[in-house]
Amino acid sequence: MRLAFLRLAAALLLLPSAAVAQAGEPPAFSLTDGADHPLAGRIWSVARAAFVEPAEVETAVAGARFVLLGEIHDNPDHHALQAHLLAAASEAGRRPAVVLEMLARDRQGDVDAYLGGGQATAEGFGAALGWAQSGWPDYAIYRPVIEVAVERDLPIVAGDTPREERRKVAAEGAEVLGAERIAALRLAEPLGEAADAVLLDTLFDGHCALMPREALTPLVAVQRLRDATLADAMISGGISGAGEVAVLIAGSGHVRKDLGVPRYLEWREPDAASVAVGFVEVVEDRTEPALYAGGSAEAPPPYDYLWFTPRQQRGDPCESLRARFGKSE
Repeated sequence: MRLAFLRLAAALLLLPSAAVAQAGEPPAFSLTDGADHPLAGRIWSVARAAFVEPAEVETAVAGARFVLLGEIHDNPDHHALQAHLLAAASEAGRRPAVVLEMLARDRQGDVDAYLGGGQATAEGFGAALGWAQSGWPDYAIYRPVIEVAVERDLPIVAGDTPREERRKVAAEGAEVLGAERIAALRLAEPLGEAADAVLLDTLFDGHCALMPREALTPLVAVQRLRDATLADAMISGGISGAGEVAVLIAGSGHVRKDLGVPRYLEWREPDAASVAVGFVEVVEDRTEPALYAGGSAEAPPPYDYLWFTPRQQRGDPCESLRARFGKSE
């Protein structure tokens, strides 16, 4: 990791100053809940334990081979900022592959067919890929990312594991993938006891503490497969695009450096410079940036930068799951 950091630092020194300034100012927030929070709009450098200006993040993404932009899926401000940093990553003649968690690998043919038809638009991309039927939030909030990709003729890569493969792994374990694929994806590498515990805790909390932890153990293998597959898509997608650069658009959990996609990238491409940005919704009465996004008094947040935004107003995400399990609060 130290070698990768030094390579990134060297790359940043060599970049022309114009290459990091052409993305323009970060977009204004569209959400208002929490917009007056003291952290809203600020960026925290985890390594430096200090607030930094947007230009530093733009410089970092403009010099990295792998850029990971972690969102909360239904927050439009996160997608607008992803589009802003994607533009920064594609300055100075760079042509990064845009890897989407929202599309499974078996949809790549559909992506290529639409983009290769000669009439591709950002608006038409959502309809062509059946976004409205996919279960993801409204395509309109993702469109800024696709607009940058289409306007700059960037490769778009379907990144996630197909659902059927997830089901097989959940039912039969990772062994169903076969030894060759397990080795290629580096799934046999241990995350470590601490990261394993965090991953299981994350799944437990994600299921609203309604399922026993032991029942969630098969989903750990699924989550690891998804992270490894997204890393594989970044590596192969980058090779297919000029400069071997890739930008991942994914949920913030996938972007965590302790247990997500960055671990697999480091195992497979240890000398490649990468940067992970987590977009974080502010929480009322919480003003210490190091305590957000999995950070604690004992350990810093597992990202390179935290970019704070207003929060999306949403109902209780556990309500429907409690109804499904026949449980009340």
